[in-house]
Amino acid sequence: MSDSGADTKSVSQALADFSEKFARFAADTQAVEELKVESPLKTLQHQINERETERISLLRRQFLEYACPMTSDIEEDEEALLKAYKLYCMLVEANEAAGDTTTHLRDFSLTSPLCRKSEYIGGGDGRFCYLRLWFAATNPDALFMPVMEQDSNGNWYLTFVEKELWKPTLFEKEIMQVVGE
Repeated sequence: MSDSGADTKSVSQALADFSEKFARFAADTQAVEELKVESPLKTLQHQINERETERISLLRRQFLEYACPMTSDIEEDEEALLKAYKLYCMLVEANEAAGDTTTHLRDFSLTSPLCRKSEYIGGGDGRFCYLRLWFAATNPDALFMPVMEQDSNGNWYLTFVEKELWKPTLFEKEIMQVVGE
């Protein structure tokens, strides 16, 4: 029977020791936090948030390359776009000054060094979006917005559309939202 009393005492002592350790552990919030297992959804959401933050930072940085150019290439592209805009406006004025609706210029497509740069031509959301948004931001009174168009032979041309008719792409809207923040 003495073994039974010793067993009971050691079990009781073990339970008491465990209760004491558990109470200390439960009081330590940091230890409890370490035990929490992060759910896969929480981890995924964290990754999504990080990528979105990186994307927003990239959009802002790329727009700032045009807003505050650090390279002569971008400055030259901005100058080329402004020259093309002025030429386009002169063509529109000359066409209107002629006063003849039966004989008039139909197409005002321009060639420009911009039309030969791979970063500005092609489909998708290329860097031309940034150049166009720079143009819109620095020329708020402009009557026309620049557009790159490709003819049936695969040649690229710069043309302009009336500002009221221009519809920014979803990508451009996103850039405007990010830059406006």
